[in-house]
Amino acid sequence: MSNLIENFLTIKNEFGPIEFKEKGSRFISLGFPVNTTEKCNEIISNLRKKYYDCTHVCSAYLIGKGKEDIFRYNDDGEPSGTAGLPIYNEIKGAKLFNILITVIRYYGGTKLGTGGLTRAYSQSAKLLIQSVKPVKIHIKSHFQIIFPYNFTGEIMHICDKNEININKQEYLQDNIKFDIDVPIGKIKMINELLINKSGGKVCLSNE
Repeated sequence: MSNLIENFLTIKNEFGPIEFKEKGSRFISLGFPVNTTEKCNEIISNLRKKYYDCTHVCSAYLIGKGKEDIFRYNDDGEPSGTAGLPIYNEIKGAKLFNILITVIRYYGGTKLGTGGLTRAYSQSAKLLIQSVKPVKIHIKSHFQIIFPYNFTGEIMHICDKNEININKQEYLQDNIKFDIDVPIGKIKMINELLINKSGGKVCLSNE
């Protein structure tokens, strides 16, 4: 069985806020699409300014295309392991990538204890995740193809039918050159299709 990761789930837009209350404390959760640590830090910094009167801004993010390339979680002064980690566990459990979730807390006067805090931050992140419909992103690789002008219609049909992005078109004297992104799970099939349809004249190239 192949271990190739062909797609992953993520979010396309910012979502939230969703508010959850527990013994007087308010937990406000928000989610953001991200792909760099710098972007995560920028968002968290802006939230600290926006919610300047809150008690804590706890967070977790997971960046990668179907695998955990980078992940971080932050308790922001809550007892260790009671805030950022529960948020992260909800992200991981939902199998989401390239996402930042923040939970802003306003203390309500009653201490929740470590177990109560863990449950509250987990529930807050879970409610947020349940409010959004994830999108599936197909992982793609970059290629070039060069083909004669009379093969243009066939090439366009193949691209449209197989979710192939055409990034650049270059018109040469006798041929056309496309820079394309091909879903990695379809690379072999697309290459064989091009070769068969063109009688061996067209194939995927990394050059």
